[in-house]
Amino acid sequence: MVQILKGEATGLGDFISSKCKGVLGDIRDGKASEKQIEELKKQFAGVKGVGSKTDNGAKVLTLRNADNATITFKVKKEGEDFKVIEMTIKAGAAKKGR
Repeated sequence: MVQILKGEATGLGDFISSKCKGVLGDIRDGKASEKQIEELKKQFAGVKGVGSKTDNGAKVLTLRNADNATITFKVKKEGEDFKVIEMTIKAGAAKKGR
């Protein structure tokens, strides 16, 4: 996903499962539009790791972006490699002022 931040979506297909849908499926298949890539770049602005856990054999990696949205990746071993099987982005709650 770091490649997306640099504007390089090529080569990511090797890391995205054939089961993955949505924008990641489009990237894997080489069908992602410039608009989709630009939107992902915006979503990944100021991203920081929050944590990780294991869920039904999949590694779940959680990130938070500059807009306080949560980006979650599910990664699972397929053959010899680990691949992204799912990505979700949930809008963050507004930060409370004091």
